Amino acid sequence: MLLLLVSGIVPEPAGHLPAAKALTATDNRDTAVPLPATIAVLPFTIHAAENFSHIQQGVVHMLHARLAWPEKVRVVPKAQIRTVLENLDGADKNQLLARVADQTDTDLILDGSITKLAGSFSIDAMVYDLKNKRYMPFFEQSKDRDELIEKVARIAAGINKQVFDRSTIAWEKMEQERQARINELKRRNPEYLMQNPRWQQQDDSPGWKIWKYLF
Repeated sequence: MLLLLVSGIVPEPAGHLPAAKALTATDNRDTAVPLPATIAVLPFTIHAAENFSHIQQGVVHMLHARLAWPEKVRVVPKAQIRTVLENLDGADKNQLLARVADQTDTDLILDGSITKLAGSFSIDAMVYDLKNKRYMPFFEQSKDRDELIEKVARIAAGINKQVFDRSTIAWEKMEQERQARINELKRRNPEYLMQNPRWQQQDDSPGWKIWKYLF
């Protein structure tokens, strides 16, 4: 069942900056940030004809619950985020992120969007590290509405591991699934794998990417 939360003002979708202020990217494998850390979770934008505010609320609630880590990761209270966003209506993406960071005293901001495509949903999330001018993308796809919360939980597990170096039960399950895929590839394509010894170095997560303000 989707968890409910009073809805906040919705910013523009993550990853959709004005053309003059686009993201440029370079991979970085050293992903964990120093702890303790603080992260602000913005309401995800919903791209759908229907009113899915309850989904937006449930996503924010779950992310708060999954990312909070006593004495190590503090999540900015939802009420504080709502108050900040109410005063930033009309700000572009760069301005919004910078002001949220300043007014919540955090360098990490999680923003994202959920897009309905026919009966399925795609979930795009970005963790912005403003101090180091970089971001890390996360993506999951849900075949229907009932899977949404489970997929958001997977994104939370990825953030916990990649950003905070925190292993969770959900992350361990994801790693087991990844290893099973690797074993299946080995079974099906032994000749290809022998000819391409570096194939296993590919990572499901792209890691941090450089984020530059292009004014």
